[in-house]
Amino acid sequence: MAASTTVASAGCTVTDGEHTVAEACPGLDSSGVRHLKNFRILWISVQVSLAMLVLIRSLRFRLAARIKLTRPSAAGAGTTTTMTASRVADIIAMIDEHTVAGTMSGERVAAFCAMINAHCHDDGGTEILHEGYKLMRRLGKGGCGRVVMAQRRSTGQTVAVKTIHARRGARRPDTSELLKEACFLAACRGHPYLVGLHGVVRDPRSREYCLVMDYVGPSLNDHLNTHVEEHGRGFPEAYVRRVMRQLLTGAAAMHERGIIHRDIKPTNILVGDDDLTVKLCDYGCAMPIAKAVPPYGLIGTVPYMAPEMLLEKPDYDERVDSWSLGCVMAELLSGEELFPSVKTTDALRKIFDALGMPGKKTWQGFKSTPPADKVQQWRARRQEAQRKDRLRELFPEELLSSQGFHVLKGLLTCNPGKRLTVAAALRCPWFRVDAPGTDDASGSRSGGTELARHTASCADHRLGKVLQAGSVAIICLAH
Repeated sequence: MAASTTVASAGCTVTDGEHTVAEACPGLDSSGVRHLKNFRILWISVQVSLAMLVLIRSLRFRLAARIKLTRPSAAGAGTTTTMTASRVADIIAMIDEHTVAGTMSGERVAAFCAMINAHCHDDGGTEILHEGYKLMRRLGKGGCGRVVMAQRRSTGQTVAVKTIHARRGARRPDTSELLKEACFLAACRGHPYLVGLHGVVRDPRSREYCLVMDYVGPSLNDHLNTHVEEHGRGFPEAYVRRVMRQLLTGAAAMHERGIIHRDIKPTNILVGDDDLTVKLCDYGCAMPIAKAVPPYGLIGTVPYMAPEMLLEKPDYDERVDSWSLGCVMAELLSGEELFPSVKTTDALRKIFDALGMPGKKTWQGFKSTPPADKVQQWRARRQEAQRKDRLRELFPEELLSSQGFHVLKGLLTCNPGKRLTVAAALRCPWFRVDAPGTDDASGSRSGGTELARHTASCADHRLGKVLQAGSVAIICLAH
């Protein structure tokens, strides 16, 4: 097949054979013809190489991602899969890479979903929402999405189905956000105090993907509000201890899996129907610890943010979750938010008012943060009235024992380097009291008699109200 090339500068056509070209274009010698043909061959080679690189990169992505999610763990090869911290970080990095590059095609989304579902390996699962699940009623709706209760057709199991909304004026939801949350849910799957993933399904009507998760019950926020309305106070210490033991255990498991929640609050904690089991949920703000590159950004809910987040410190660690859990513990005891605020500066002022102004060593780690100058000016104006730590005044002995206060104070420490990790908090003596199968404060081997009496009393009170109204209460989740 003859090749032809137009040479604009010479005004002639190059065909096969140097002699033909030389005759047709007297101004072009044989050396120039050879250079021209070599350039054409080089250009074709470059194009072929680029196409091959794109193909190899696509195949490598699919193969590597599938291996990361489906390779059996060493402890249980051939029986189950483990979503390790490094795998979570790698998968999140791949999702971010394709999102930034604009290459998150429908085919890639489907591939990610298939890999995540392979990790969940629910028997008889389906990727079509209405084929595998019967939708029952809406549980909650928020700015990020909505959650409905559903029943799995094959087993009758009750689950929760979450669909995310489009945000920031976008026409469609950001599928990458859903995929990342699915990874975190898959990593937390099977833990008694963490909401886990059953699978990612697609709604054929809206063509959007949904998360199928554990169904638990109402939020801890609703549970607390109901208790305050009925009793006019927060929960007793025994109940708070049981809840905190579960929450700290769940958070410790997340941290072991390389995940920081970053938005722990009562509305993101679900209470089981027995009122005794709680689970952390909603990992939309979570981030992987491994391979994270600062700045991490300001994210979460202001009244539960740690000081280093409020001060926009570019890097922080899992102890931001410790602080949030301290805020939750205080709220459970008092029945109200410890640092109610909307703006970050208001939250910082309330923190310093309750816990005292940070010392020089603590403040040294915050001086380089963007809002530090404003806070420093406010700090200087109040220097003459250097407030002491008033936390014990807010939670006196009759409300919280000395061992319980040690945990609360350790979680609510401004200096992140001195703050208790969730694992360290679980080792505190407070949790040895009334632990399952151990002696409670009265010395009897009850395993939580005070908590059981409190729960039974609350259950009787609620049952009476339901019977009086002649209706069944509908539990809603706040997400």
